[in-house]
This record gives sequence, C-alpha cells and structure tokens, in this order.
Amino acid sequence: MTEPCEHRLEYLGDQKADRGVNKYYRCVKCGDVFVHTDDESKIYRIPGLKK
Repeated sequence: MTEPCEHRLEYLGDQKADRGVNKYYRCVKCGDVFVHTDDESKIYRIPGLKK
C-alpha cells in the first residue's frame, strides 16, 4: 500500500482557456500535476508516473 503524499507544489505556468486561465502545479515528491481552473474554481489532479 502506498503512503499518502504531503504535496509540495511548484508552479509550472498558465494556459489561457475559453473562460479564464488554468494554472498548473506539480508535486516535487510524487510527480502529480494539479490544474486550477479560474472559471469553475475547481482543482483537477493528474496522477504522476510511477517509477
């Protein structure tokens, strides 16, 4: 069983979307990428690759 990660995020950059701007962050520990949307104020998690 994998231990939960205490994410340490680094800012990757912005991407202009149809409505607002998406902000991208990556966890330096596990490699997961997080996308924060301005228009919906939601955060999406994209799992990193397992090594």
